[in-house]
Amino acid sequence: MKKLVSLVLALVMMLSLVAVAGAEEYNMPAMNTTDPIHLSVMTWDDFEMTEALAAAFTEIYPNITVEVIRTTTANVTADLTNYAANNSLPDIFFFLDLDPLLASPYLADITEYIENDEEAQTKLYPTIRQMGYIDGQRCFFMGGEFLPATVYLDANVFETMNVEMPAQDWTWEQFVELTQTMTDPTQNIWAYTNGMYAPVTFGPISLTENAIGEFGWNGESYNFESGWAEALELQQENVRLGNTCVGGSDAYLAVDPANEWPGQTGHVAVLTDAFWTLNNIYTKPLALDRGIKMVPYNPPVGAENGGQLAFLDSVAVSSGCQYPREAYELMKYLCWGKDGWMKRCELFPTIVWEGTEDKAYSVPNCLPMIQDDELNQAFSALMPDLGYWNDWVSFMENIKNPVTWGARTIPGFNAFLANYYNGADFNGVVGIEAAIDQGAVDAYDYTALLAEQGRYYYDQAMTAFFEQYGQPAAE
Repeated sequence: MKKLVSLVLALVMMLSLVAVAGAEEYNMPAMNTTDPIHLSVMTWDDFEMTEALAAAFTEIYPNITVEVIRTTTANVTADLTNYAANNSLPDIFFFLDLDPLLASPYLADITEYIENDEEAQTKLYPTIRQMGYIDGQRCFFMGGEFLPATVYLDANVFETMNVEMPAQDWTWEQFVELTQTMTDPTQNIWAYTNGMYAPVTFGPISLTENAIGEFGWNGESYNFESGWAEALELQQENVRLGNTCVGGSDAYLAVDPANEWPGQTGHVAVLTDAFWTLNNIYTKPLALDRGIKMVPYNPPVGAENGGQLAFLDSVAVSSGCQYPREAYELMKYLCWGKDGWMKRCELFPTIVWEGTEDKAYSVPNCLPMIQDDELNQAFSALMPDLGYWNDWVSFMENIKNPVTWGARTIPGFNAFLANYYNGADFNGVVGIEAAIDQGAVDAYDYTALLAEQGRYYYDQAMTAFFEQYGQPAAE
């Protein structure tokens, strides 16, 4: 019996040591939880929720006060420049364009925190966790707010066409087939229409393995060879064949003389748009009274570990922040951490627009950035039962690898777009897409040159970055 007890105790001790070793794998530096600390955060949206979450954070850490600074998307870059000139950058700030932040030392290196944060390493979507690694070794920013680039499928149109709707984990191949087969002029139905983006934008992300940026960017190169050329070819062919509904065209005006937005008329099977369209249009009286039944999907995936286009705002701790460890914890609570998000789920039904009694959110305005069953259930419970569809759990489970717009994460992306992609002369036509549309050039003839030019502007931006932030330590 003594031998048995000894064996059990030894086993318990061994398991305890394993647990301790696992816990020590993540070694976050201690927070200053006693001295009075003031932190500021600058954002352009969601002020009421940000202030409510900040108040909840200060309840947890009474020694910390939080100031919310308001800006706009139009002014955020200029405001950052002005604050920096006065040596008063906000401790935490959202941004839309990465390049100006590479040419000036605005960003704090938060690698120590994110790599020693167990929740960040085990629960954040990998593409979101990696988005701030500018040089592949050091992390300088994180995802601040996440909304999928949602694709809507009209259940009424599918019923009319006697076509079964795909499952939530649909594929690029299914998307292509639907855009090519769901047009029926006799019933005034088009297969597809562009909303806020087109196949040439989300296709290369979907069709590239391990894409982390637009045009299939993988951290070293773009994928113009297959992803971009294939998606652009599909896009142009669908316009040429009449499968794409073009608002304002003669064909559309013949069906809808009022020239309404096609996505709320019931004439389109597949619409590529934004998550907030659900809140702004499809849960509002006009669409409900018309019986519009748009089912939301995440963008389809077309390659192993392919990405899904997302509206992902970026957020950073400033290089001048006196309390970067505490700022990281506030940034996490406001943006992606489970504790903050569970509080956010509690707050969504209660927040009203400033100065009114009107609820700010009939539908939550953004989605969690971590993979957590409890949080997914709490969030899904807040989402509306559309009557014709209510499978938010499946929708959440089919968020795979969110990838945001290029300017927010890829050095040199905006310069590449402005100076070459949209600004260079291609056989007498300015802009590569315009030149292909007009038949001046063939897309496949320029894939290598596009990749080369994209890499050139990336290298230029990285040179400026290293001048300001130095080289990473040798591994």
